Amino acid sequence: MSEQYVKVSGGRIFYTVAGVGDPVMMIHGNFNDHSIWDEQASVLSSHYQCIRYDLRGYGQSSTPTASFSNVKDLKALVDILGLSNVTLIGSSSGGSVAVDFSLAYPELVKALILVAPSIHGNSYPPSLMWQGIKNFIHVRLRGREQAIAQFLANPFWQYCFPAYAKKEARQRVVQNMSNSRNFCRFSPKLSLAAKPYAFGRLHELPIATLIIVPGQDHPYNIRTANAAHAKIANSTIITMPGCGHFPFVEEPEEFNHHVLDFLSSLV
Repeated sequence: MSEQYVKVSGGRIFYTVAGVGDPVMMIHGNFNDHSIWDEQASVLSSHYQCIRYDLRGYGQSSTPTASFSNVKDLKALVDILGLSNVTLIGSSSGGSVAVDFSLAYPELVKALILVAPSIHGNSYPPSLMWQGIKNFIHVRLRGREQAIAQFLANPFWQYCFPAYAKKEARQRVVQNMSNSRNFCRFSPKLSLAAKPYAFGRLHELPIATLIIVPGQDHPYNIRTANAAHAKIANSTIITMPGCGHFPFVEEPEEFNHHVLDFLSSLV
């Protein structure tokens, strides 16, 4: 596996590449970095060229100091690697990056896999917005480490964490989400969403899409996944009923099976 950086406007993006074959790009969500996909990379890299990267403001990528576009960052990575016919796998807010990129560059994308995705233009409920704002307030008032501790203990966010019975999976999610490099490093206002917003344009996507819904996720996320399925003509939806927000960590073998089945079905 190789680890490198690509220069982007105002910073640099960390990425890893493993395996050979058709390219599969994995995009993490909020409070995560590329390592949340470890269980997928180890399997998919036996069949595909597996690329993971840290979104700007997460993991080993630069902290934003001015407005930026995740779509432009991803395009820079796709260009430097010379990719085409790429499959994008996006988790949570990483799903919104995958969708925005696919609408901007459909000729570069072979397929989409959206895991509990958020999609720009589908407004968050006030309770979710307020809990997110509180994380930034706590960082400012109490410092990052204390804010992370409060985040982990907050009952609101427990849909993100595997059940205590799934000890190893829960430990992996907690470890990734308690990394200070993944927690509230920049104002969300700096991340510019593509316009017009994607939620009203999902019907334009010509791309084969697999949507994976965790049955124990936040109701907003489940509604978003179902709405995406209704709007994307060439989409398939699968529910993983016993999982929270990160089914690929909770049940990696089942998740990987769904992904490999989908990828093998593509013409």
